[in-house]
Amino acid sequence: MKKKGNYGKLNKKSTAPSASSKTPVRRKKQTKVHLGKAKSGKGKLFRYEGTFCATDKGYGFVNVEGFTRDVFISERFTGYAFHGDKVLIELLTPGPLYDGSSDGNGRPPKSREAKVIKVLEHSITRIVGTFEEIRNGYGFVIPDKGTLASDLYIPKGNTMDAVTGQKVLAEISDYGEFKRSPEGRIIEIIGDLDDARTDDVSVICALNLRTDFPEAAIRNCDDICGDGTIIGSRSASELDDLYKIEALSDVFKDSFSGKGKRLDLRDIVTFTIDGDDSGDFDDAVSLEVLSNDSEEGGAYIVGVHIADVAEYVREDSPLDAEALERGCSVYFPGRVIPMLPEKLSNGLCSLNPDEDRLSLSAIMLLGRDGKTIDHVIAESVIRSSKRMTYGNVDKVLEGTVPAGYEAFADELEDMAAVSEILRKRRFSKGSVDFDVDECEISVDDNGKVTDIKTRERSASRSLIEEFMLLANKTVAKQFCKKKIPFAYRVHEDPDMTKIRDLVETFKNLGLSVDRKILKKVNGSDDESISSFEIAKLMDEAKGSPFEMLIKTLTLRSMQRAEYKPESLGHYGLAFKYYCHFTSPIRRYPDLQIHRIIKQTLRGKMKAEAKEHYASILPEVCRKSSVCERRAQEAEYQVDRLKMIRYMEDHMGEEFEGTVSGVTRYGVFVKLDNSIEGMISVYDLPSDDYIYEESLLRLTGRRSRRYYSIGKRMRVSVSGCDLNQRVIDFVPAE
Repeated sequence: MKKKGNYGKLNKKSTAPSASSKTPVRRKKQTKVHLGKAKSGKGKLFRYEGTFCATDKGYGFVNVEGFTRDVFISERFTGYAFHGDKVLIELLTPGPLYDGSSDGNGRPPKSREAKVIKVLEHSITRIVGTFEEIRNGYGFVIPDKGTLASDLYIPKGNTMDAVTGQKVLAEISDYGEFKRSPEGRIIEIIGDLDDARTDDVSVICALNLRTDFPEAAIRNCDDICGDGTIIGSRSASELDDLYKIEALSDVFKDSFSGKGKRLDLRDIVTFTIDGDDSGDFDDAVSLEVLSNDSEEGGAYIVGVHIADVAEYVREDSPLDAEALERGCSVYFPGRVIPMLPEKLSNGLCSLNPDEDRLSLSAIMLLGRDGKTIDHVIAESVIRSSKRMTYGNVDKVLEGTVPAGYEAFADELEDMAAVSEILRKRRFSKGSVDFDVDECEISVDDNGKVTDIKTRERSASRSLIEEFMLLANKTVAKQFCKKKIPFAYRVHEDPDMTKIRDLVETFKNLGLSVDRKILKKVNGSDDESISSFEIAKLMDEAKGSPFEMLIKTLTLRSMQRAEYKPESLGHYGLAFKYYCHFTSPIRRYPDLQIHRIIKQTLRGKMKAEAKEHYASILPEVCRKSSVCERRAQEAEYQVDRLKMIRYMEDHMGEEFEGTVSGVTRYGVFVKLDNSIEGMISVYDLPSDDYIYEESLLRLTGRRSRRYYSIGKRMRVSVSGCDLNQRVIDFVPAE
């Protein structure tokens, strides 16, 4: 068996170098090196440090921090770098990297090419793959897609007696070079490849997710919870000094004197709305509709009540340290890896019905147009009236009231009306509709998929979404205005280079573009495009054959949202202030800002406390962003494995789908049940296909048959590969 040694690849299929590769410029021996400096001059090398991103075609790219465009690395110049490695590169042609400035024509220069001259740091130390025994006690681990380019050699004595076909976790001991395979040893046997229960375990091992809580954290949790009630827990004293209110509007009256006290909201009707399989309820909602002559001067009072996790999980405790390392809960089909032990997340901190629970409440007074007139943020105690599900709330809003929901029907209808007002107001201010269909996967106790379907957007989900957005925005604004150190959810402005490409696609498709947008795009000062203008672009494509293409390209042009200690706004939502306040059971930034809120409410946010939070928040935000990306990757990979197993049972069957992506190598098709697969260009009807990158379209030169995003197709399943994470389709026509 020949083992390949080109580490730039992510699979074992070899291809020729990309047509876009250029012949490197031959130069005389250089003596001057400028590491990461944008200086030019004869006889100087231009070297930069960055992160190598491999592709499954052999070539790769290097992302250099602070520069707009990635640097292209051809297959011959990958220098045995692995995906994710920190590398030192040298540009093949003289001149610095593009730093974001214009070239005088409103356009950046083309992407640069380089070679990897040194691997500075390997990012991969362990891999998950399938063991293949050869003979005499040695074998190879065939890596799952996305890790190593070649198989990992396992010498005799290091196999842990694994047998062919088993899923294993291996540790790399020698990375190899000059076409030698890397070498390692097996440290854990996960299970048989055919066993669906190995899906989440293999991803957990590959991404090194934490599943078991340390003994110190468990003891800490037990000490806190007591018998699982407030009275029997560490926070029993929180019920001693309460300020009782009988209506949400009481907090806006001149006679209100409960400022600084924990509000007793147990007489206020509150309830949770979650999915059927949810076990941790960290947010409850309530609503009061005001009469026209109310003294508060508004029309509605929205209450969003969030579990007061910070009252139990104290800073620097064993539980807090573990929660910071996890960053967030991870959700797999049929399984959750919680940020906090279930005794807290599903017990004492969960807003279970008919149980007293400590909470933090954001109570907002709204006008009839949805504008926030006033608000109060306070510690509180609530008693949820009911645990509701999205499905049953949707039935109420459709006019069919399930048993047990009769007493809440009118309030739910009022809530839906208020959420629609908030939604319309949000979009009128420039919020961009990036919502995409989500996949819902059902599994049995053995991890086998029983059903896969698209989770449709519904009135109940929109209701909760709008109420949570309102609370998050309100809390962020208050603490930014007070100049108190805080953790914000930030979505920065998109890169103008990508916006120019988007506008160019619009023009190529014959869609009209507003003059103001064209002026900004063609200008040399890189004036930013507002989210309102992006929303107008998307509206222009709505209802056209290009709607899905434009939505896809627009989403790709956006930056990734992350956590930062500075309030830089949320571009996609068109919010000047935004944070994550509503899920402290499953997100660490929410828990962190709850501590800040509570100290502020209690008058303890003095200079020393401000200095403390200002010093720790940058690292908290950074780690939380990293953990969030890792959780998203884990959830995606497990979902993908479940989809592949599901489609293995439907080989040869036909399905309806929509083209969701186009490359020069083939067409991606997303089925109506949200499963995505690929049709190789070689499996398309025989023709000479031209790839139009700006339009993401393949067009047959002879037949003029074309494939572009949004085109409906009927396909059949021709292949499934769990190791490579691929589903192959062929046209059914």
